[in-house]
Amino acid sequence: MTNELIDSYNNYKYWRLFQDYFPEEFRIREGEEPIEEYWDWTDYHVHLDRYVPHENNRNIKLILVHGGGGNGRLLSPIGVAMRDQGFECVAADMPGFGLTQIGKPNSYDTWVDLVDALIQKETSRDGKKVLLIGISLGGMLSYHAACRSDQVVGLMVSSLADTTKKEVQIQLSKNKLLGTMAYSALKNLKSITDNIKVPIKATTKMWAMANDQSFVKLLKKDKVGSGSWVYLKFLRTLFEATPDIEPENFDKCPLLFFQPLEDHIIPWEISKPFYDRLACEKDVVFLDNCGHIPMEKPGIDQLRDAAVKFINEVDGSV
Repeated sequence: MTNELIDSYNNYKYWRLFQDYFPEEFRIREGEEPIEEYWDWTDYHVHLDRYVPHENNRNIKLILVHGGGGNGRLLSPIGVAMRDQGFECVAADMPGFGLTQIGKPNSYDTWVDLVDALIQKETSRDGKKVLLIGISLGGMLSYHAACRSDQVVGLMVSSLADTTKKEVQIQLSKNKLLGTMAYSALKNLKSITDNIKVPIKATTKMWAMANDQSFVKLLKKDKVGSGSWVYLKFLRTLFEATPDIEPENFDKCPLLFFQPLEDHIIPWEISKPFYDRLACEKDVVFLDNCGHIPMEKPGIDQLRDAAVKFINEVDGSV
């Protein structure tokens, strides 16, 4: 950990503008911003947001995991809600997004390694049990990381999109042609394309990131989020990613699945095949009126209430 802030969200405006679109009790309140830290991990300077409750005496800590086109600060509604329920939360900016500093093309495998290392770091920091909350592609990322770790006591995810499947690649892509051809091209030309960066909004259905199109317009302007550029190496390796443990053999911890009912990027039929294969204890909660980023009522209330119930049950069983 480095004590020096290489960069700070105080230098950026869009996350503040986002707050008006969140329900009031889920907003970052002035004077209660998350604590910012930098963590030196391998070749990366990783930015962390830490949400610390006034009485930090719960046995479980939450790690919030974002997906493509997001960053740790975009998960602030969940961080605020869980902090207000007494749980410490840590949200990392995955390489390529947010304020994490990178110096070379990064892969999806780097993301899995980072989450795995963050789990170890946070466990050794205070001995608390770790539970992962993965939103968007952060859902499957959380599963991949949990397969490698013996420190994760529970998973809460909003998607389990198996990106090795052609139908999933098509669903996630901006259009069918891109989804059909992109992976083959990236695989065959990787020596050329891996080092190329493209706007993330050129690759996926960015219009469907949220229900409110005025919010989406702001998202696409955020240069450290949905308005950023991504290495094609990341997209190629995302489409190649397989878990260390197949779902039929996964029984390391229970899983709670959140499905936003208005999610047009990763609807239930995309995640359901993988979810159905899971051998672990599992349950699904459907979030009314929520889009891809779960931020609308009543769904975000349903998420918070189900999450607290799940965490308390996990805490009582481990």
